[in-house]
Amino acid sequence: MSNNDPSKSSDHMTSTDWIAEVSHELRLPIANIRLLIETLLDGALEDDEIARKMLVRAQAEIKRLQSLVTGLLSVEQVSSSRYELLSKEWLDLETRAKYAVETTTTMAKESGVNIRLAIKPGFKVFANSAQFDQVLLNLLENAIKFTPVGGTVKISSKDKEGCFSINDTGIGMPESEIPKIFQRFYRIDRARSKGSTGLGLSIVKHILDSHGAKITVTSKENEGSSFLLEFPGS
Repeated sequence: MSNNDPSKSSDHMTSTDWIAEVSHELRLPIANIRLLIETLLDGALEDDEIARKMLVRAQAEIKRLQSLVTGLLSVEQVSSSRYELLSKEWLDLETRAKYAVETTTTMAKESGVNIRLAIKPGFKVFANSAQFDQVLLNLLENAIKFTPVGGTVKISSKDKEGCFSINDTGIGMPESEIPKIFQRFYRIDRARSKGSTGLGLSIVKHILDSHGAKITVTSKENEGSSFLLEFPGS
């Protein structure tokens, strides 16, 4: 079993490195879309079946491009507000968790994954509402993505105020990967995370840092992962 606290590591990426990585990530879907369109124009349009397959692939690349742009804007927004005074309030964890579950219902059903809540009535977390929702959504989507059919994702409150966890019975990860998962564009399993931008957990880390919150990851391969979050009080 591994136990790592990624909040203790820092991101030393320079602006030049950041621009280079963004350019690299944007270049691939754009190149793929261009290739698909050129192939269609070169004659593939004449074959309805091939044309449809290529259009479906192009649509998938466009969705990935949209996700990248949305993710990049989220990173920029969170980064720019990192040192600003955030508007925070006491949030009911069960209410926010139910909202996140409803938002990811389709994804969970398509993946055959069950989501459970084990939250004490009246359990509160002191945070910015919009950013807290983003944290829950990103962590839930990540857990669902890496949990096989029939698996479970569970959100549980803890005894300590502002402390809760998101556990899954997914594929887990080796200890050496845990410190890397909050890096921008990092994808631990590129085959499984096809279509992922690799920005979700990076955004989570930025939001937690802006709140002075901690996240501790525990994982074991083929058994699942646990993300323990600790938000400070007012």
